[in-house]
Amino acid sequence: MLLYEMFAIGIALVLVVAAIGGLARVMRGPEETALSRLARAAPAQRRLVAAAAQQERDARAAAAQRRLVAAAAQQERNARAAAAQRRLVAAAGRQERDARAAAAQRRLVAAAAQQDDRIRRWLKRQYEDALAAPLSPRLAALITQLETQDVSA
Repeated sequence: MLLYEMFAIGIALVLVVAAIGGLARVMRGPEETALSRLARAAPAQRRLVAAAAQQERDARAAAAQRRLVAAAAQQERNARAAAAQRRLVAAAGRQERDARAAAAQRRLVAAAAQQDDRIRRWLKRQYEDALAAPLSPRLAALITQLETQDVSA
């Protein structure tokens, strides 16, 4: 029975405390109610401010990341453009070297043709000089003899 009495006393005590708490709430003035609400609202407000600050930090981080990605993409485009420009410069250099080599080759061919012309003219003069000079009878007999040997051979 003692157990039931203790249990009943405990329940009565809880009811009395609850009643006193309810009376305290009813008996509070508007300032106390406002302070109580403010005390309850302050943690929620701190959470809202913290969430807004976190969103701001996230937005700044996202913007910084977008700037980094854009800068990396720009660097990639710049590198590709520089490589293309180097290829163009190299191609222009090759074309210039090829043009110089072709011009040098044309000059060599022209010089060789000029040299051939000189040799031809010299040989023609030598031949004409040889034909213009009178042949000795002995040399004429030898030439005739050589011509007849070539024909019979």
